[in-house]
Amino acid sequence: MSANTPTAHDQRTDLRDSAPQPAPAPEPLYERVDIDRYAVFHDGAVGYIEHVAPVFVCYVGVPYPRAEEVAQVHDFHEAVKTVLHRASSVRRAL
Repeated sequence: MSANTPTAHDQRTDLRDSAPQPAPAPEPLYERVDIDRYAVFHDGAVGYIEHVAPVFVCYVGVPYPRAEEVAQVHDFHEAVKTVLHRASSVRRAL
């Protein structure tokens, strides 16, 4: 009597089927809209960042004339995080 125990080497896999599919391109978090102004996005525009040397001024709300200043920071990426965080807080409050 002989027993056949399958091993990982016994299974044939088609490499074409197991190739990783490219992930969809992520939505950009920000986009330059003026010489010193960026729009910040999360399911649409949620705020703006304006570079007024030496700081980045963070605004929440759209359109720009109705946006409210919420912070001033020295790092651009921190400014993006600040706008996203404050915008999500405003959305939860509504």
